[in-house]
Amino acid sequence: SSYFMWKVQIKHNRKTVAKGFYIEIYSLEEHIERFARLFDAPGPGAGPVEIKQPFYSDGLFFVFRKEIFGFNQDLSEGLFEFYNCLLTADENRKVAPSDQFFTLTNDAMKSSIKKAYNLLPNLKELLKKEFS
Repeated sequence: SSYFMWKVQIKHNRKTVAKGFYIEIYSLEEHIERFARLFDAPGPGAGPVEIKQPFYSDGLFFVFRKEIFGFNQDLSEGLFEFYNCLLTADENRKVAPSDQFFTLTNDAMKSSIKKAYNLLPNLKELLKKEFS
């Protein structure tokens, strides 16, 4: 029946989107980990740090934002929180060192990156379950 075919197609699309997010997150992991470790270590990363390179831009989150909410609640919330951390960090990254709020936003940026990094293991596991 057409209803059955529609349900199969929805499930296939969800698996495809989950696999896409998994690949994107896997490719971002090293970049995020490098900054999370820098921010946690004593030394230059402990103080205010100016970062020119974006943490995230033009990725799958912008293309499949609506589809995220088709996943189960844990995965939906995890993806939303992960990408929100990256986007928040990126906005805070743009504050100039001459700005009076630079130190405050720099700390918020670091906190967001560390939070995104800590979400990675569970998020990857949830995505694997979704597309396997």
